[in-house]
Amino acid sequence: MTRPRAFVAGLVHESSTYMVEVSGPTDLADFDVHSGAELIDEFTGTNTIVGGYLAACGRLGVDPVPGVHARAEPGAAVAPRAAAHLGDQLVAALRTAAPVDVVLLDLHGAGALETGESLDLAVVRAVRAVVGPRVPLAVTVDLHANLPAELVTLVDVLVGFQEYPHTDMAARADLAASLAVGQLTGASRPVVRMRTLPMLLPPSTTWSGPGAWLRDLVREVESEPDVLACTVLHGYPYADTPQARAAVVTVGTPAAAEAANRTVAGALWAHRDRFRIDPVPPERAVATARAAAGRPVVIGDGTDNPGCGAAGDSTYLLTALLDSGLRACLATLHDPATVRACVTAGVGARVEVALGGRHGWASGPPVRATGTVRAITDGRVVQRSMRAGKTLDFGTSVRLSLGDVDVIVASQRRQVLDPEILLLHGVLPDRYDVLAVKSVNHFRAGFATVSDHLLVADAPGPLTREIDSLPRGPATAGLWPMDPDVTFPDLPAVGRPAR
Repeated sequence: MTRPRAFVAGLVHESSTYMVEVSGPTDLADFDVHSGAELIDEFTGTNTIVGGYLAACGRLGVDPVPGVHARAEPGAAVAPRAAAHLGDQLVAALRTAAPVDVVLLDLHGAGALETGESLDLAVVRAVRAVVGPRVPLAVTVDLHANLPAELVTLVDVLVGFQEYPHTDMAARADLAASLAVGQLTGASRPVVRMRTLPMLLPPSTTWSGPGAWLRDLVREVESEPDVLACTVLHGYPYADTPQARAAVVTVGTPAAAEAANRTVAGALWAHRDRFRIDPVPPERAVATARAAAGRPVVIGDGTDNPGCGAAGDSTYLLTALLDSGLRACLATLHDPATVRACVTAGVGARVEVALGGRHGWASGPPVRATGTVRAITDGRVVQRSMRAGKTLDFGTSVRLSLGDVDVIVASQRRQVLDPEILLLHGVLPDRYDVLAVKSVNHFRAGFATVSDHLLVADAPGPLTREIDSLPRGPATAGLWPMDPDVTFPDLPAVGRPAR
């Protein structure tokens, strides 16, 4: 008997419309692309979506057919020519692989072009046009997806992350693959239903507080009879696009899916005020760290998080650390020019730098100082928490000592998920009062074993957690919390018709 064949591919980007003016659009060179056997080698055994798909194929007796997978670090909205090129590559690989029995796609869900159009919808449309209406198409998306209604009508399975930090990527991909492969026999044809809410949530971890309450509710609903998968999407608040919305997406029987969506959406709307953010300026975060009983304290530089699309070179928190007198390390500051100067000077050299601050108010002023080069590395680490097993490349990187504060300066813009980049540069966490990392929530998983004191600083910038302070156009100005008086009508759910 011929084994089923599953086409595995993806085009992943979280796209901020606010960052286009700051850094220019995300272009083709920003994407890491893997295809064919290289895709298998890159992702096998990793806690990623594609890693989860590949593991599921092995468990389910399905042959994975590797297509094209492209991912760029979250950033400014994507240049249309780059999106078109990558989409064409993915579709060409699908045509070459055809016929296939099932399609497993890794998408973010908040991908957007400079025009505001959904990158994810364009990919799904193109794939559906190739495989036709009957081949099961599964999509896995980020918890921060902004999903157009049409996308949900084109897929047979849609599963999103339930955890933030996203430590459940492989597990959710396994579920999506299992549901798609289960449809090959025709014995089960669940539906996908989505209910959107007129709201966006600021970055809200599921490790504590209202995010944890919401996650637990969704898991409880997912355990109900006839519900196969349930996801609440917080939405991506740094995209001013028509599809930017929080939503609930459920896979199951029509009645069960619609009931699940009503339950979760109603509870989230009723408790929305619990998600409001009390911003913590960098100076207050550092003062809190000073008063803490244990060491080290870990501070996420939340506004300058490359994982939300930020430039990664903000100096506001760094300046507060330099003024504090505390023994601190900040990782990583994206400044290729400073890296080059340090590499030229060599380990042990004293160098004059103008560190960071390359994007005006979004980054703060450069820090002008003389420092000592302590280490030079290739910046390559293997992640140990989120995306465990996957290599992360910060590019050539250096550790620069500015008095009591060490700064790990990188030539690539990357979010710090765990201590590996610190360890690579000889930074031993327990020897510092404060570790500051360019991240807003994902660092919690990687640093939970380092410290019991994890907090977030809110510096000025276009990716502030105070999402209602951002300039908004008609697409999102009428959403909560931007409009605190908006109402939530009981609109019908959208989804692909039952087959």
